[in-house]
Amino acid sequence: MDRRLLLLTILVTGVAAWCQAPSAAGGTPAKKKVSPLAEYAGLWTARFDGRLWLQLRLELNGEQLTGSLVHPRDISLDGEGQLRSVSEEQATEVVTNAALNPDGLVVTVKDPDTQEADRYLMRLVMPAKDAADVKMIGEAMPPGMAKPKPWRVVKSGIAITNTVPAPPR
Repeated sequence: MDRRLLLLTILVTGVAAWCQAPSAAGGTPAKKKVSPLAEYAGLWTARFDGRLWLQLRLELNGEQLTGSLVHPRDISLDGEGQLRSVSEEQATEVVTNAALNPDGLVVTVKDPDTQEADRYLMRLVMPAKDAADVKMIGEAMPPGMAKPKPWRVVKSGIAITNTVPAPPR
């Protein structure tokens, strides 16, 4: 009888030890879940005619992205939707919402002075995800005007590869 009790005790102890999760000290620590929004967090910039013209700052706070968008008050496009010129006067808008959908990250910004909201779609460029294409969405364009082409932005700390050439003079 003592032998069966000893065998049962060993079996129960073994099963209990096998079912335990590894501890941080003795085994591999459990992986922390990373938000799918994390790869969008950072400072994203674009250049036109040799100068910074677009700056999107996204910060991950919990499970939400917050931040700001600094851009020229006025832009001019050519007949194909490419940038032709940007104004010196800048506007700063606050990110009010950022949500993932199958196409990328939809960022809604609001001008604190006018309370007007604009929406942009941001798609990461694969495979390094250190660049993205940003385009305006939901904007009604005047008849005959081409829709703006996406603007390439790069994440801070990345080589300046997001330069848009100046138009021919």
